[in-house]
Amino acid sequence: MYYYSDGTISAEVIQEKQISGVVGWVDESKKHGLVLGLRETRLPWSNDELEVGAFTENGKENTRLILEAAQKQNKKAEAAEWCAAYDFDGVQPGEAFLASRDELVKIFGNLGAIQGALNKIRGCSLDGDTWLWSWYWSSSECYSYSAWRVRPSDGYMFSINSKNHSNCVRCALAF
Repeated sequence: MYYYSDGTISAEVIQEKQISGVVGWVDESKKHGLVLGLRETRLPWSNDELEVGAFTENGKENTRLILEAAQKQNKKAEAAEWCAAYDFDGVQPGEAFLASRDELVKIFGNLGAIQGALNKIRGCSLDGDTWLWSWYWSSSECYSYSAWRVRPSDGYMFSINSKNHSNCVRCALAF
């Protein structure tokens, strides 16, 4: 399903509307869910090894905590900063966030549908042809010195001992 810049959702591509992302997960009420943005990049979580305490299951809250800590400590938080500044495909800066590890697991649980939907639009995909082996940063820290990464092919989570390694970053939106 596609998420449009006007907040609507459709199972089909509507040519006259701006697609902002692909719906990756919807809760039982069918009123709330998570959307995966159309673009991605490769960045470190923090080249400065920023320590935050971002342990919540809410990526939007974690992203806020990361940005506040980076500003207070005068350090970089490249992955969270990119998501907070995300200004593509009808998404306004401040709307997107770096998903938590639990949110990424939920989203990647629908990988087949996500990949199919992404392939229908502008040739988008998860990390090109290598998505089976890619790792995506989450906003969730494991310890002060490490953060969780999630592999889309199976939802496997792995914490890496250095936040300065570059991994895939793809922003999320919530509705």
